[in-house]
Parts: sequence; structure tokens; C-alpha cells
Amino acid sequence: MKMRFLALTLILTGGLFSMANSSEIAKIQFDNGLTLIHKKTGPLPIISVKLFLKTGCTNDPKEKLGLTNLTQQLLTRGTKTRTNEQIATEIESMGGHLSASCVEDYSEIDLDITQKYFTKAFDLLADVFLNPSFPADELEKAKTVTKASIRSRQDSIFEVTFDLLKKNLYQDHPYTNIPSGTLETVDKITQNDLVAYHKKYYGSQNILMVVTGNISLAEIKKAINKSFAGLSKGETPVTTLPIVTAQQKTEEQKGKFEQAYLMYGFLVPEISNNDYTKLKVLNTYLGGGMSSLLFQELREKAGLGYEVSSFYPSRKAQSSFVIYIGLDKSSLTLAKEKVNTILNELKTRPIDEARLKDAKKYIKGTFLLDHQTNSRQCWYLGWWETIGKGYKYDDVYASELEKITSADIKEVINKYFSGNYVYVQISPEK
Repeated sequence: MKMRFLALTLILTGGLFSMANSSEIAKIQFDNGLTLIHKKTGPLPIISVKLFLKTGCTNDPKEKLGLTNLTQQLLTRGTKTRTNEQIATEIESMGGHLSASCVEDYSEIDLDITQKYFTKAFDLLADVFLNPSFPADELEKAKTVTKASIRSRQDSIFEVTFDLLKKNLYQDHPYTNIPSGTLETVDKITQNDLVAYHKKYYGSQNILMVVTGNISLAEIKKAINKSFAGLSKGETPVTTLPIVTAQQKTEEQKGKFEQAYLMYGFLVPEISNNDYTKLKVLNTYLGGGMSSLLFQELREKAGLGYEVSSFYPSRKAQSSFVIYIGLDKSSLTLAKEKVNTILNELKTRPIDEARLKDAKKYIKGTFLLDHQTNSRQCWYLGWWETIGKGYKYDDVYASELEKITSADIKEVINKYFSGNYVYVQISPEK
């Protein structure tokens, strides 16, 4: 804890490291459409490669929810020339890391490797991306694990409440769905579905490759031209998602849990909107940590909840601002009254300047601390570019936070918290 505090202090005072200037980063597009972002770092012999794909679980067909997730899982389970065991043994023998995952707005494949084994590992990365065999036995194993994960969500009161909130807030929007899909849709997904999905979307015009580490631009271009020579263009997924109109809705359900849970959901803008950073600061001011307004008022002073917080996911399309409280059933009525009072007072009373300053410091500190590894620096460049802000925003985000004023916070409060919202709660059967 002391070391983390010292690191945070050094970062905030500029003593640990500085963010790389965007001028040190190159972005190029190959003739086949593949886009590369390269950042040379050193002197550590570590290289990170992240492949970001424009397709995420929002591109799943309604009858095949979970298709993107299973496709990603199966990428590293076998190719035309390697078995699952051979892939795992090969990457392990090099001391590297290779994985694939997906979320709502994109999918990614990650490789972290030492400089010594880069060429060999990069060939392996290209093989799992270009030539997955989607073995039938591995698909059945993945489906079994996925369905177990889906069932386990019903044991989490947070997940049950959040799923209920999304259903009411987003209605038929793809953001209602979870990446793993449903028990029914996962059962319907076949090996042919994975093959067709991969053929359709895993092409050069849908890929952003980010490479950071002790490797030159010339070296990585040579590696791409060699290992990804057989890359097809693929089809660009439809990325236009419907606009949701906010509705005033309340849904209260009984559950199997001993505790109660409540959530408020407000529709707010996507990451590319100019209010994004303001809302991020508001989120921390309101529900980010033990010094936040909600935590202090509801837990410390009123003793109403064991879990009090808020979150604002970064999304390509319309996002949500969520306030949640885990509490005893007997406290539900008073907790709702307190939250409503806090939200109303935010619109009328002055912003606490000290808390606002602390909120900005907290976001900046955690953001910079998360850039200490080569792998995370690589990820952030690709994430900003993929999600809609552009990779250069990684270099200015911390300074943009400093510009946020109490007037900015007031502006977004009145802009997004004065209209309709969704309220849901889960309470015990007895």
C-alpha cells in the first residue's frame, strides 16, 4: 500500500515517468487495408502486440448470441497445423502470453513476448488469427464452460440487477446482451457458424494492430508482410447502433438473495462526445471510492449500504451512468430517498471543490499507474483508437482531466440527470 501511494505521488508530481509524446508514435496503413500503430520503447526486451477487431458481441445475430465470444475462445484452440496442446506448449516454452477476448464494441487478441522469441511468437499469432480450425471437441468444451458462466451470473445479485437494468434502459438495443450469450443461443452455435463468422469479419480492413516495445518500425513491417501475407480484406461490420430514447421506468423483483440491491440508470453519451471526460470526473466525484459523495453520505453517515458506487462504461454508442447500492431490505425506502435528495442537491447546490480536486487526482493517478507496463501502454493506444477517441488521446487525457471545472460538472448534471431514468431493485423473497 505504501509503495503504491509513493508511486501515485511521484506520478502526480511528474517524478516517475512522463507519457510518451504522440510524435514518437507512427500510424500507417498497409496496401491490404490493415492499420498499424507502432511505438518503440526501450531498453527492456519486451514486445507487446494487440490486434483490435471492429467486430464485438453487438454484431452477434439475435439467434446466435455468444458467437463472437466463442469464435474468440476457439482462435487459440487449434489451427490447420497446430493442436490446442501444441499452441499452449509453444507459447509457454517461450515464456509468452497469448489470449483472445471480446466485449460489446470490439474483440482483441493479445501477445506479450520477449524480444528473443518475437519472430517465432509473431508467426504463431498469425497462424491462430489466419488459420483457426475451430475443432469440434474444443467447441463443445467451450460451450460447456460458457453455459456454466451464464448460469453462475444468476448467483450474483449485482449481475442479476444489472441485467434487469439494461433490459429496461436499452430495450432491444444490442447493449442489453452479454458477450457470452444465453443458454439457448449458445446451444445453437455450430462449428460452421464460427467458420463463417471468421471468414466474414477477420479481414485486414477490420484490424488495428498495435505494437509497442524494443522493435523498430521497419522490423514490424517486415514481420507483417511475411506472416500476414495471406490476410483477406473481409467485410466491415455494421457499426451504426440504434439511438435509445430515455423512458421513466421502475421494476422491482423478488430474488433468492438475502440482501437487497438497487440501481439507477441514466442514458448518457458515447466516448466520442465532448462530455465524456466531464462524465468520467462526475462518476468519480459521485461514486468512485470511499471519499466519493455517495459513499460518504449513504454508507459513512447514514450506514445504509455495504456496497455503494457508480460507473460510466466507455462505449462507442450511447452509454449509461449507473448508481448502485447493496443493502439490507429494511433500508430500501430510506436509501431511495437519500439518493433522490443527493441527485436533486447536485443540481442546486455548489460543487465541493475539494472533492472535485480529489476526484481528478484519483482518475489521473490510476490512469498513469496503469501505463507502467509495456503491455498496458500498447493496449491503451489500441483501445482509444478503436473506441472512438483516437490513439493520440492517450497523451492528452490526463491534462484534459485537469481542465474540468465545477461549472462543467454542473452542466452535465443538469443535462443528463434532469430527464427520465430507470430504477430497478431486487429484494429478498421473505
